[in-house]
Amino acid sequence: MIRKITLDDKDEYIKMAEDFYSSDAVSHRIPRENFEKAFEAAINNNPFIRLYILEINGVKAGYAAIAVTFTTEGGGTTLWLDELYVKSEYRGKGLGRELIAFLKEDRDVKRIRLEITPENIRAKALYISEGFVPCKYSQLIYDVIPIPF
Repeated sequence: MIRKITLDDKDEYIKMAEDFYSSDAVSHRIPRENFEKAFEAAINNNPFIRLYILEINGVKAGYAAIAVTFTTEGGGTTLWLDELYVKSEYRGKGLGRELIAFLKEDRDVKRIRLEITPENIRAKALYISEGFVPCKYSQLIYDVIPIPF
């Protein structure tokens, strides 16, 4: 089951986000305050972020962070699958596929985009099997306020 995050999920979300940012799915750690800001933005219905809890039989098994943007190239709203985390004991049980199906159901969305690290082979296989194709662009970032690594 996929549901919007609630106030009661804060501690578990932050714990899972910290675990995600210490895995090979990402290239570096980020400060805890960034998770807290994301949580507050989602709870307060910021239109640029959606946080979801992924559950199996009522147990919090993971989370997803979605950034919402508009793209001229895609012709409308784009969802950036910014973070998809599933606890190790729940991996391989279809939660990633369920999330992707859930995101594809949104008829206002024209494109779903994501990035992966080269080491995250299982995630890449999942996304390709769900119809994602490699993007020919390289990305550059500039942190206005540098993130301490």
